[in-house]
Amino acid sequence: MDNGEFQAQTQRIEQLVRRATAFQDAEARNTALELMQSLMDLHGSVMSRMIELLSESGDAGRNSLAKLGSDPLICGLLVLYGIHPVPLEDRVKRAIERVGPELRKQAASVKLLGVVDCAVRVKIEMQTHGVASSPEKLKLAVEHAILEAAPEVIEIVTEGMPLSGFIPLNMIQPAMREEKTYEESTARY
Repeated sequence: MDNGEFQAQTQRIEQLVRRATAFQDAEARNTALELMQSLMDLHGSVMSRMIELLSESGDAGRNSLAKLGSDPLICGLLVLYGIHPVPLEDRVKRAIERVGPELRKQAASVKLLGVVDCAVRVKIEMQTHGVASSPEKLKLAVEHAILEAAPEVIEIVTEGMPLSGFIPLNMIQPAMREEKTYEESTARY
């Protein structure tokens, strides 16, 4: 299953949950939601046990956990069940380390300033020399890397980015010219 198929499947599940919560029959609605919750609880317990067994299995188990935790599809499920073996801040640090070489090729760098709850603060610096990408592309690359490693991140605050060169049209004002008579304008000559 690739990421697109995974996303399609999660959207389908969300649609079915919305349909179940809209059932007019309260008993049918409650039964459907209880079934879903029971299935989630069962999967969460089994996955938690798998994590526990792997973490107790020496280096081979820990290496397997690291590989599972870094897979984008599995990572999302581990986060969903609250059992990801790698702390959020460590995953964000690794994501920034992974995107670092690409940013350096673009004459930029990124630094993690902090992680609080599910909010991440980073600083992106662009060098004045080299072939730099647009600030927006750099920001998107950093955000993509962070969200792939830590899908539970709700907010990414980026500092150090230059403001876009875009000026909204309502900010452009016509130049004010001082009205002069013909005699005043030719007096200098």
